[in-house]
Amino acid sequence: MRMLIAIAFVLTAAAPLPALAYTQEDVAACTPDAVRLCQQAFPDKSRVVLCLVRNRRQLNTACTLAFNRARSGIGAREQSASVQQTTF
Repeated sequence: MRMLIAIAFVLTAAAPLPALAYTQEDVAACTPDAVRLCQQAFPDKSRVVLCLVRNRRQLNTACTLAFNRARSGIGAREQSASVQQTTF
């Protein structure tokens, strides 16, 4: 029962995060790690994400790739937002 609640939570938590570009595959990749490493953080989605980040060395390969992909997307947006065009 607790596993079903955890899976439902992770799926729900990731749904409103289009800015981070998490896909259903990303959520599926990280669900086992969230259940294994972060049960104490449920149902607070920000605590679950923080827990996964803190335990990033213990994440499975697919979940690590999902976090790296999301992080690189954020970095690219921040970099393009901070670039200012100068005209001479």
